[in-house]
Amino acid sequence: MAEGVLDDSATGLRDRKKARRRDEIIAVARDLFARNGIDATTINDIAQACDISAPTVFNYFGSKDGILIAIIDEGTRNARAGEFSRRSRDGMPLPDVAEALFSRIAAQTLAIAGKRVWRYAESSAIRHPNAELSQTYREVTEALIGAIASVFDEYSLTTRAGKPASSAQLAEMLHDLWLPCFIRLITEDAMTLTDHDALVRARVLPLLDLALEDASLHSPRRKTGNPQ
Repeated sequence: MAEGVLDDSATGLRDRKKARRRDEIIAVARDLFARNGIDATTINDIAQACDISAPTVFNYFGSKDGILIAIIDEGTRNARAGEFSRRSRDGMPLPDVAEALFSRIAAQTLAIAGKRVWRYAESSAIRHPNAELSQTYREVTEALIGAIASVFDEYSLTTRAGKPASSAQLAEMLHDLWLPCFIRLITEDAMTLTDHDALVRARVLPLLDLALEDASLHSPRRKTGNPQ
């Protein structure tokens, strides 16, 4: 019995050490990618900064793209569980809800990884559409649209045609308008989050005015049963 407990304890310790090592590699790689660029950063650079061997890094992630997948996947998953889905206050006009939402998304996205990482991921998705990194990027995009839809799904919204608005369609259209704003944010080093928010107000929010009736815009009603 005691031997089994010791074995379990040793296994648990090994697992915790592996998890800490994995987190260390991700943190170091994120810093090197941001400072030096992804193409200029080698697995050897990451290994030396972590004081481990290059084969150890390969054992954990397989490649630089494997590290990038971990950075993007884990970071966006944590963000969706927190900031992306934070509930807006009652009585907030819908354009303000949308502006605050996209501002949080942009800020949290850059907190996950720097502009260089997102530039690389964006271009990789175009150049190598069948690669695992591109698949992860597409999954992140789909999950983000779902998170946006969940925010609008809190409300009973009506279109200017007098029909119930689809939160899924609204989220997809808003995302597609927002994406060029995000591309500018990650491609222009001098562009700030404040600049991004101004661009969202100019290019994304007008869709709400065109699509939704005034009452839905200025006094959006939460659906019955939603917590207050």
